[in-house]
Amino acid sequence: MSTNFSGQLYQFDSVPVASAGIPFLTPAWESNSGTSEQQYGRYYWVGKGGDDNNDGSNWEKRKATIAAAITLANADIDSGWAVSPWAPSAVIVIAPGKYAENLTAMPYGCTIVGLGDAFDLNGERGVTIKPASGSPVDCTSIINSRIQNICFESADTSPCFDVENFNRNIVEGCLFAGNTSNTTSHCFRVKDETNADGNGDMTGSRFINCVFHRGVIGFEVETDNGSSKQASGNIIEHCYFTGCSAKGIYFHADCVPSFTVINHCVVGDGSTTLALGLDDDTTSVGVSNTVFQATANDPATASGGKYNGCYLNGALLTQS
Repeated sequence: MSTNFSGQLYQFDSVPVASAGIPFLTPAWESNSGTSEQQYGRYYWVGKGGDDNNDGSNWEKRKATIAAAITLANADIDSGWAVSPWAPSAVIVIAPGKYAENLTAMPYGCTIVGLGDAFDLNGERGVTIKPASGSPVDCTSIINSRIQNICFESADTSPCFDVENFNRNIVEGCLFAGNTSNTTSHCFRVKDETNADGNGDMTGSRFINCVFHRGVIGFEVETDNGSSKQASGNIIEHCYFTGCSAKGIYFHADCVPSFTVINHCVVGDGSTTLALGLDDDTTSVGVSNTVFQATANDPATASGGKYNGCYLNGALLTQS
C-alpha cells in the first residue's frame, strides 16, 4: 500500500482511493444556472490531528471524527430522494488510528474505507472504532453503501455492530471483535429494537472476507415479514467466526432468507465451545463448502438447510 498524506495519494488493494491533486480522481463539476453542482461524490478525510470545524475535503482539512464525515456525506443525498442516482457516491477515507466513537448514523450510498490493516486490534496500523462503552455502531439504517477494512470493537456486552435496516450493502475485509471476556452479545446484529416484533430488514447485502470474533452470537438477523421486512438475497462468503460461544450464525424464524447463502466460511475454531454453528430457524438458508466446529447445527441435516459440501466436526453433512 502506498500512502502519501501531503500529496493526498492513497492506495487500497492497488487501487487509488483518493487524491485531490490528480485530475481523474478530482470530482467533476458542471455549471447549472450560474452555480456549480457536483456530478459525483466528494472525498471526505478523517484522521489524527484533524478538526471537525474543517470541511474534510483533503488531508490538510481532515475531520477529527468519523461521525462528522458521515454527516457531511449524508448531506450530499438528494433531500427528496427523487433523483437518480439519489446519492452521489461520496467516499470517506479514514487514516489509521483508534476512534473512540459511538456511531449512531452511518452513510447512505457511500463508500467508507479504513486505511491500513483492519485486523490489527491495537489500531496502530489500521482503523479501529472502539468506544469506552456501548456499541461502535448502533443505528437505524445503512443503505447502498460499501464498508471496507475497518475494525469494530466492543469493550463490553454491547454488540459490535447493531442496525435495524441493512439493505444492499457490501462489507469487505472488516473485523467485528467482542471483548476479551467473551461477553459481547453480538459481533453483528440486524434487529429493530424499538418494536417488540423485531422489525428489522436485510436484503441484497454481501459480507466478504470478514471476521466475527469473540461474540456470544457471531451474526444474527431478525426481521418481520408482516411489515414486508425480509432477509433475502444476502451472501456471506469467505468469512470466519471465531471465539463465539452460543451461535455462529443465527437466522430467526420470521426471516424470509430466499436466495440467502453462506459459502466457503469457517464457523467455530475450537478456541471456545460453540453450541450451534448454524441456527437456521427458517430451515431454508443455503450453505455450501463451509466447515463447522460446534456441538451441533440446527437443522442438523440438509432437509431444510441445504448443506452442500459442508462438514461438522470433520463429518460430512449429508442430504437427508
